[in-house]
Amino acid sequence: MTSDPAGFEGRSGLAAQFARQARDCADIGSGVYADICRSASLELASGGPLAALLQPWSDARDGDLIPLRVLAAAHRLVLEREAPALALWFPSVGGTAPVDGAGRGSCYEAWQEALRDNASRLPVLLSSPPQTNEPARSAAFTGAFSIVSEAYRLPLHVHEVGASAGLNLLADRVRITWLGGARGPQGSPLVLEDVWTGDPLPPDVAPDIVARVAVDLAPVDVTTTEGRLHLTSFVWPDQTERFERLRAAYELAATVPVELVRADVVDHLRSLEPVPGRVLVVAHSTTWIYLDEPARAAAEVAFQQLASHAGPEAPVVHLSREPHALDERAGLDFDLILRCWPAPLHGPLAAFPAGTSLLVGCTSAHGLPVRWQPPTETAITAL
Repeated sequence: MTSDPAGFEGRSGLAAQFARQARDCADIGSGVYADICRSASLELASGGPLAALLQPWSDARDGDLIPLRVLAAAHRLVLEREAPALALWFPSVGGTAPVDGAGRGSCYEAWQEALRDNASRLPVLLSSPPQTNEPARSAAFTGAFSIVSEAYRLPLHVHEVGASAGLNLLADRVRITWLGGARGPQGSPLVLEDVWTGDPLPPDVAPDIVARVAVDLAPVDVTTTEGRLHLTSFVWPDQTERFERLRAAYELAATVPVELVRADVVDHLRSLEPVPGRVLVVAHSTTWIYLDEPARAAAEVAFQQLASHAGPEAPVVHLSREPHALDERAGLDFDLILRCWPAPLHGPLAAFPAGTSLLVGCTSAHGLPVRWQPPTETAITAL
């Protein structure tokens, strides 16, 4: 197995990165961004003005996802009412997505204009990794929390690293439905409908989460206008259902406290210790992509050190929802993997040795749907 199985370390160039992002946006249902990225890729390949504007990021890692940062920068300008011409094409602020070639061309020109007019702001706007904190990923987390709760029958002490605002730490407060069933509190402001498939589904065990810690280099406080604006800018402007989910998550976050911690992922992992009478769950979702190879290796050493101190009354679980490849595939290509120390005594996870990477499900990039499966040992690591 290579040291970079998902292709995070590649430097394919901005033209190729925007081309890949165009395909991803088309596959996941954002025609506006697919068209913008396609045009940007062609211009970057030909050395047009956009290439000069983005030259400082021309050698960025593929895993830095510069196209998403640039898209978010322009969207933020729209949300701030600093790009009125582009706002005409963005449904997120009441605009109308282009439907023909002339409209797509005008939209792209307005997008370029917004970036050019605010070139001095780009170093700051592009400094943050994408922090959508997509609440749909809670559909995977809530099921995983139930699997862990059945396995150890102890309350959960959850730390999410690379958590942004920590919205997915509220997964147990989200209402989940699927064809023939539902879980989670009735009356929750955030309802994810028809999102689970597969067999078996997670056990009907309500997780008891006694601590929720969100760790990030730049944690986002969604009780502030700036925090909400920052997260909203990363949502794709023609995907209105995602805006509705985010607003519902903001409402939910106002009722459930989450501890925000500003820290480096590896440093935080090194600081952790198992918690007697609790399951220490360390989770991450679409986070490892932003770590370089030395940081991922250091994180694994920290996990092994933490695991060496785990015991039956103080278990440690590593929960990962990460892409298994940066390639052209669409669909359910984010793997939900659990590693447990020591091996649980209950449920299907008990059939495997401690520390085994167990694939329990997969999701799309934005989290929906989730397809569950029996725990299966996988060659794909939890990293």
